[in-house]
Amino acid sequence: MTRHRLLTAFSLVCVAFAAPFAIRAKEKSAPAAPAETLPADPEAQYQLAQAYLRGIGVPKDPAKAYELVKMAAAQGHADAIGGLGYFPASGIMVKKDLAEAAECFRKGAEKGSARAQVNYGLALVNGRGVPANAAEGLKWIEKSASQGQPHAFYVQGLFFYHGTAGQAQDYAKAFALFQKAAESDLAGAENILGVMHEQGLGVSIDLAQAEAWYRKAAEQGEAKAMSSLGQLLGPDGPDASKHVEAMKWLLLAHRANDASARQVLNEILRTRPEDVMTEARKQMAEFKLRAPNEAKR
Repeated sequence: MTRHRLLTAFSLVCVAFAAPFAIRAKEKSAPAAPAETLPADPEAQYQLAQAYLRGIGVPKDPAKAYELVKMAAAQGHADAIGGLGYFPASGIMVKKDLAEAAECFRKGAEKGSARAQVNYGLALVNGRGVPANAAEGLKWIEKSASQGQPHAFYVQGLFFYHGTAGQAQDYAKAFALFQKAAESDLAGAENILGVMHEQGLGVSIDLAQAEAWYRKAAEQGEAKAMSSLGQLLGPDGPDASKHVEAMKWLLLAHRANDASARQVLNEILRTRPEDVMTEARKQMAEFKLRAPNEAKR
């Protein structure tokens, strides 16, 4: 089997809400959810919105998520004010508008939201919705990191990993920052730690560690980690006991629109034994996302 796992180039990441599977619903307006079903406390509204957006513990419902974030933002919740930027940034529930997204991030950042600060910093670094200003963007990201925001550590790690935003490529610095982000169970950081352990980037090659990190991220629905884990386990490898699980992860990654998983499946799907595929599809259907430990987020 040919290995297809490639890291994509760094781009703007909206971390206020990061849904593990692609959300396809795109509507111009969100219907209001019945008031009696929604909490009145803005923090509870914000947390419930994330659950609806990710589909963790409740059915995935971006319309309810949007309504809840608007309610929390109207009450002055700083993370929700910045979090509103996710929707125009992604084109979910509203028309895609990067300038509107950046403005939401700015407002939340200025109110002290660490999540909004890293998003606004990224908008400035990448010139997405605002004139590019890497120096100013890095300051906002550092403000977020100073609050212990794991997404900020992750983004700083990406700068060193790829050698972008004026930072020299330095795998050792990137690895340390990804580890800090992974302490809060951040799936993106866990996935890249898996890559670094598998490829020996900044650390010695350690396939057991790579598998462990991929698994933590995959259980949260990180598509790249699902694909990497499936390929590492080996759907057609020498250890037949791993074939079913490998196929399960590849099928889940393909469902999440991962191109690498799709290419691997195109190569090997017709040759997989029927009993392996039947069990893999069963396990895929039974898969439930693991809620991340967000104590430090």
